[in-house]
Amino acid sequence: MTRLTSLNPWLAAVAVALCVQFPAQAQERFTLSIPGVSDNRLFTAAAASDAAGCGGKNQSPALSWNAGPAATQSYAIVMHDPDGQKGLGVDHWVHYGIKATTRQIPVGIGTKPTFEGLGGTNSKGTTTYVGPCPPTGDSAHHYIIQIYALDLAPDALPAGLTRAQLLEKIKGHVLRNSSAVRRYHR
Repeated sequence: MTRLTSLNPWLAAVAVALCVQFPAQAQERFTLSIPGVSDNRLFTAAAASDAAGCGGKNQSPALSWNAGPAATQSYAIVMHDPDGQKGLGVDHWVHYGIKATTRQIPVGIGTKPTFEGLGGTNSKGTTTYVGPCPPTGDSAHHYIIQIYALDLAPDALPAGLTRAQLLEKIKGHVLRNSSAVRRYHR
């Protein structure tokens, strides 16, 4: 038997293993997106706060994501502006207890009491989405929207958690996370 002939079964086994492994890895990818908009784009004025002087309509962005890992029981969403409050950060949206079967959120749902799951407490002290309103003249602020696939049941956490409290409670329960970044200035 030649050396090439003796390698053929081994090469075939490696090829089969790679073919089986790559599709499995592709299925594990977990990605958050804002439909119709590429990452790091500016928010439209509609997403900005409707508070006096902010000029927006306070509409939370539409979000979509693919399925989390098989053990996912719920999702959590956080929107944080690390540039706000002169670099101390501002939490615009904290929401969790979203069912594992959910894959998208329509535009504007973040301010509705009918939105599934539980509202956490944002930096303004409310439990719904609050749109951007950076100081006039500041450079564009970055808004990081993160989604966490959790191994926690949708009702595992109490309502009203701040971002810091939520992150503490989900330690050890995050199966995957993904993020999208938007910017906004006035």
